[in-house]
Amino acid sequence: MKPEKMTVHQVAELTGITIRALHYYDEIGLLKPTKADKTKYRLYSENDLEKLQQILFYREVGFSLKEIKELLSAPIYSKREALERHSELLMLRKKKIEELICLVNDTLAGKNNYSFAAFSNSEISALQEKYRNEVIERWGSTHEYQEFSTFFSLKAEKERNRKWNDFLMRSQGIFERLAEFQGEEPTLAAVQSIVVEWQEYISENFYPCSDDMLMNLGALYQTDERFSAYINRFATWNVAEFFGEAIKIHCCSNQ
Repeated sequence: MKPEKMTVHQVAELTGITIRALHYYDEIGLLKPTKADKTKYRLYSENDLEKLQQILFYREVGFSLKEIKELLSAPIYSKREALERHSELLMLRKKKIEELICLVNDTLAGKNNYSFAAFSNSEISALQEKYRNEVIERWGSTHEYQEFSTFFSLKAEKERNRKWNDFLMRSQGIFERLAEFQGEEPTLAAVQSIVVEWQEYISENFYPCSDDMLMNLGALYQTDERFSAYINRFATWNVAEFFGEAIKIHCCSNQ
């Protein structure tokens, strides 16, 4: 039976979200635990867990944590709608998993079915983009959205092709994970692993990202206002500078 109030460790175990990420959500005011007990442990209520579900849905369709914080308090926000949309996405993911299971079982049974449709994320990506655009269309005229749309225009959002959308969602995840390391050193193993992940992602999807190329990108993140503004959009501190330093450390260690 689930306890009435849950500690941050219990929530992390239940959801798979890291304790560091939950602490960061608390720090930026996105998801603050309802109360603390006598030992000063953060305690999460059922309402907090419901809100966390909604946060995860909006992250999945491409909104930044800062945008989600404003969105959840905006007049257009509907908790029921968010949960219904999340349910639809999960059902689509379930369908994909079932198709993959059938494909594996057919292969084990000796059937030479060389279909690759089950590996495609196109349906899920299309649904994610559809829900994101629906929210933007209603939220785009509000003061909250205007504050968070300085880097990309609404028109650019709609015109961006799917690969670019995938890139934006992947980069958002990278930058938000980096934001959780405020006060830490860029030499930290977990930070360096994110640098490697970023380098591999660029190489696999865009162009060969050598250490020299990555070093140049890191310098741009620190010195070019456009890059810095976009990266820092996902944090409350200068994570662009931090990322640039982490990249420099990674590249220098390989020389």
